[in-house]
Amino acid sequence: MRLPKSHITICLISMVLLCVGTGHIASGQLRGDTYLSAKKKGSGYIVVTHVDAPGFVVGPGSGPLKGICADLMNQFVKYIKDKEGIELKILYNTKDTRNFTQFLKEVKQGDGGVFGLSNTTITKARKAEYNFSSPFITNIAMTLTNNKVPTLTKPGDMSNTFAGFTALAVRGSTNEKNILTLKKIYYPDLKIAYVNSSQEVVEKLLANDKVLGNLDFTHYLDAVKNRRPIKRHPALDEDSEQFGVIMPKSNDWAPLLSTFIDGYVKGIEYKKSIANHLGRNALSFLSKIK
Repeated sequence: MRLPKSHITICLISMVLLCVGTGHIASGQLRGDTYLSAKKKGSGYIVVTHVDAPGFVVGPGSGPLKGICADLMNQFVKYIKDKEGIELKILYNTKDTRNFTQFLKEVKQGDGGVFGLSNTTITKARKAEYNFSSPFITNIAMTLTNNKVPTLTKPGDMSNTFAGFTALAVRGSTNEKNILTLKKIYYPDLKIAYVNSSQEVVEKLLANDKVLGNLDFTHYLDAVKNRRPIKRHPALDEDSEQFGVIMPKSNDWAPLLSTFIDGYVKGIEYKKSIANHLGRNALSFLSKIK
């Protein structure tokens, strides 16, 4: 059926307006409004991408997310409305919720108001390539195995307790760095196999008692909460890591986000978020590592 020219014109105009409204993500490159442009207009769009991490952020990637990172960003939007008078809308765009390496790449290549949510460690090397917010939580990196494995009593016994094991790592993660350090110092013959996500590490730990992983503490808390057969080896705990929201260098919202987080983590809404998504035991657990 042939449409009248007037109908065709209306359709074309609608398509153009749709492209303009979603142009922040349509080109493949993640792109959000800068603070300067949003301030000038009084409104704007920011783009959020993520990698699933228990308690921190989970969701389909095309709509609202759940977790302490999601709560943080929602509160940030309210903060910007109250302090700056800017109406912000969040656009969600995640291609693969389980691929950390791709996540880092997309954030790095992003432009303007792009925010990456996950359990992303702030490091000196990353700060040279990305913008980071102030830290919103301190992490304990834990060495985990299936609970059939005997508990490691001291680091020097790694090669005996974990004889014949393969370590699972996500390339480019700080957990990979931790494994490489343990290998160098305590277990030179340790084999390493690479996977795409921490969630994949957990799945393999559940199914195999000859693999180990170095994961963030929330994976352990999640396993305990859900009564999964995963064991922590406290002798190898590392608590020097801090997590932040990661952004491209072109993101000029970073100072405002850091100012917001510095106040937010001292307030009741933050504590509610921690208890809601990590469990009430997480608050006492975190108080011991601050």
